[in-house]
Formats: sequence, structure tokens, C-alpha cells
Amino acid sequence: MSPSELNLKPELILVCQVSPTFNINKKLESSLRRTLQTSIDSFEFWRAGLVLVRKGRPPVRWHATKESQTSEKPDADRWLKLCNYLSTPENENGQKFLEPLNPVIATTLPVILKAGEPVGTMEIGIFDIDIQSAQYMLVKAVSLGRHMADIMQESFFQRQKDLHLRKLAVWLEMVNTISSTLDILQVLHVVAQLTADLFSAKSCIYLLDEGDQTMIPAVAVGSYDPALKKKFKALRGTKPFPAITRAIKTQQPVLVTPHNMQRLLTPDIINNFEYGWMVLAPILSKDKTIGVMQVDRPLESTGFDHEETEIIFAIARATAIAMENARLIEMLGQKEQLLHQLVNKLITAQEDERKRLAADLHDGIIQSLIAIWYRLQRITPASESDPQKWYGEISDLTNVLSEQIQDIRRILYDLRPMILDNYGLIPAVESYVHNLQEKHNLPVELVVKWKDRRLSTKIEVTLFRILQEALTNVMKHAHATRVKVKLTILEEEVSLIVEDNGAGLDTSLLSIPQSQNRLGLASIQERALLLNGVCNIESRPGEGTRIFVKIPLAGFNDQIASQ
Repeated sequence: MSPSELNLKPELILVCQVSPTFNINKKLESSLRRTLQTSIDSFEFWRAGLVLVRKGRPPVRWHATKESQTSEKPDADRWLKLCNYLSTPENENGQKFLEPLNPVIATTLPVILKAGEPVGTMEIGIFDIDIQSAQYMLVKAVSLGRHMADIMQESFFQRQKDLHLRKLAVWLEMVNTISSTLDILQVLHVVAQLTADLFSAKSCIYLLDEGDQTMIPAVAVGSYDPALKKKFKALRGTKPFPAITRAIKTQQPVLVTPHNMQRLLTPDIINNFEYGWMVLAPILSKDKTIGVMQVDRPLESTGFDHEETEIIFAIARATAIAMENARLIEMLGQKEQLLHQLVNKLITAQEDERKRLAADLHDGIIQSLIAIWYRLQRITPASESDPQKWYGEISDLTNVLSEQIQDIRRILYDLRPMILDNYGLIPAVESYVHNLQEKHNLPVELVVKWKDRRLSTKIEVTLFRILQEALTNVMKHAHATRVKVKLTILEEEVSLIVEDNGAGLDTSLLSIPQSQNRLGLASIQERALLLNGVCNIESRPGEGTRIFVKIPLAGFNDQIASQ
């Protein structure tokens, strides 16, 4: 829902520090005013203002409002406070001009306006809106700020544009964006805007769906009117056109000209977008194409030379770095959250096991031992007593003790099967599967290869616990009628496969940390990873589940359990 639909009145303030010699002409002022008005008309800001700070000279400011473009002024208190702060000499060299105003969200951009001068900064702040909406609107505000900086650069360079300085500005902004944010959408917006401004062209970025390799239109900047943007978004889910396919396969930029356009573009693309000259640069991550950056100019303009093509490809590579950083940070966050949940599960399971053990000991074994003790107290060598009665009582007590011994053995087996330590993994697995079938009436087919091989204690315990967790999940969630367990021990590796014909699951849920009922499968994966192994979980709703675990034996040869 847009801010206007929520009756919010967000305000945008930009503060840019420039050289005292920077002159403001009528053309520059008109361009900046139009850009501010664009933020009102197109970017859903209620008010927007720009302040230029020049050391030793009064600040210059412009603003635009939604209610009235000329008469209505922004928040008087906020602007008065800002102007007073900027007019104070000791604040002229400040780095955080907007900080005293307490914006909801703020960021900075590097700005180069003159060769040989230090890189300046532009502060961008958003006010009078909730933080979630502010984060969404900051992407647009950054593109707007970058565009304003380019307008000021154009005003300074005029016809003697220093292309190398423009390139430096682009790379500085690129580095700043990559290092200052992990919001991939903001990265793509800024990169596309920078590229479009640098080459006086339109720029868009397509991402590729990992599953079916269809196109995902991510961002488009430049002269995209509402109708053109609608056509751009309509490409979601379609197959890449030939030029993109070539960029994906060759992992090199593809140059589209009026001469080869019929071969590299489809008729629909040509008719809908009226392309003239294009560069399509693959966005590569780990030798895999994850997206394509497209830069295009109309037919009546000039095409792209070799240097421009290489710069666009370099920008695409930098974009891939930013996307990979964001993905890794997101994965790290999910991993950390999952580990927290696994630790909580472990602690909870440990406490539940202690409660169960205490209850078993107190309500069963302890009570029986107390009863035995009382009955033994009644057995005395009195002369009037009949020894035959003693023998009957002792026989009953022997039976009771035998039952308690069995209960103690069951408790010890649940804690850690002695058969696992004494005889190894294979007998322990066979015993566990046999007991499971008897207790739960669950048909389990067990296939074992290389029965007489012992492994290290760490590997045997890990595989046994993985099997326990897998079969526990089958009983709790799968509602299966058939289970197959296959354990294979080779010279270099050991593998375990657990298959069932149960309810199955959506494997995409495994990557969501909040899926509490998937923690059992997550713990299986973590146990395998701790031994440098792999764990693959294949499943579909209604089609059962297959868990495959493989652990290498290299490095564990010196830890083989004694026979």
C-alpha cells in the first residue's frame, strides 16, 4: 500500500556540500526544481527539498510540495532548525547535517563536482513515515539524489565533459553502495541509475529464475514511461530472448545493432520496446550467470564502442559482487538463527529426557525397590515361621528384581545402546530397527553392505543418531506404511539412505528458520556437516521423502574403534 493510501506525508530532504566557487545558474536551478517536483509526482513524497552547503556562503535551498508547488512551504520548524544549523560556521564542515533533525532513515552518497577537489557528500533523509515504508522509499530517494548530483556535474562540465572523471564518480558511487548496504534492491536501483546516467541511455536488469531459467525483470531506469514499465514487468516468467541466451552461454557481453537485431531479438521485443543499440552484459557469480544488465539507446543516437561495452561489463561484475555479498550475509543470518533453534531444541530435549528418566526411576524402579526392601524386612528366621513361605517370598522378589533389571537396561539403551559401543554400528542399527518394528508395527526394510567393517566412534554415533532422527520423523510426521533403510560402508566413504512412502514435504520450507517442525531434518544436515559430509533431502508433498547422507572416511582412520 502506497504512503498516499495510508494518508502519510513523507518528506525528503537532501543536503549536498559543494565548493564555495560553485555557481548556480538559472538552467541548473530549473533542472533541480523539476527533479524535486518529480519526487512529488512520481515517487510519492509529500514534500521534498534540496540544500546546497557552500563554506563561507549562505546555504541555498529549493523545495516542492504536493499541496502547492509555489505557496506551500515545508515544515517551518524543521527547515528553520536546519538553516540555523547550516549557517553556523562551526557546522560548515560537519559530516552529518541531517542528524539533529532525527530522520527516520538516512544515507549518504559521494559526489564529485570538480577535478582536484575532495569528494563531497550528499546526505539523504526521509521524515514523517514509518521505518518500513521509509526503507522502501529510500531506494527511490537514492536514485533521485544520484540524478541531482549528475545534473550538477553536467552544469559544471557543460560541453567539456571529463569522461574519465565521470567514470571515477560512477566507480566511487558503486563502491560506496556495495560497502554501505546489503539491500539488493537498493544496489540494483543505484547501479542501474548510475549506468543510465553515465551512458545517457536506458538501463535495466534481468535476474534469472534458478529453476526454469526464465526472466525476472528487477529494475528499469531511464526514459521508461508507465506503459513501457508495464511491458517490462510483463516479461516476468518468459524465456530469455536470443541476445540474453547468448550472453548467458558465452558469459561475455553481447552487442545488439540495427544490423543484427532481427537475429538477436524476438519480434515482440522489437515491437514493444523499439530498441536501436544495446549492450547485454552477464552478471556472473561463481562462473554462473544469475542475471543480465541491459543498456540501450534509441536508433537515432550513436551505438556503443568497445570501451563502453567493457565498462558496462565491469559494472555487471561489480553488481554480482554486491548480490553475492547480500546473499552470503542473508545465508549467514539464517544459519545463525537455525543454530539458535537447534541449541534450544537440544536443551529442551535434554530436559525432557531428564524428566522422563526421573519419572521412570521414581515411579517405577524406586517404588519397586522400596517394596522389595519392605518385604525383605518381614522375612525373619523366627522358629515358628515356615521356611517354605520364605522360599516363595524370595522367588517373588527375584521376579520383581528381574523386571526392574530389564527396565534399567531399557533406560540405558535409550540413553546410549551398549551394543553400539561393544559391537559397532551395524548390530546397533539392526537391533534398533528390529525393536522399532516390534514396538510400532512399522515395516522397515534394512539393507546393509560390508557388515564386518568397524568405523570410528564419532562416525558410528553420528550415523546412529541420524538414523534415529530420520525414523522418528517418519513416525511423527510421514504417516508412512513402508520404510527402506540402506547402509553402505566402502573404503573411502559411508552412506545412509532412509526412504519412506509417506506424506512428503515442500523442501523449500527447509530454508526457512521459522519452520519449527523441520528442525529434526535440520539437525540431520548439521550432524553430517560436522563430519565434512553431505546431506540431501528429496521430497514432494504426497510423494514420500528420501534422505541421503554421505560421510567421507578420510582422516578418521586413526580413530577406528577396537573390535
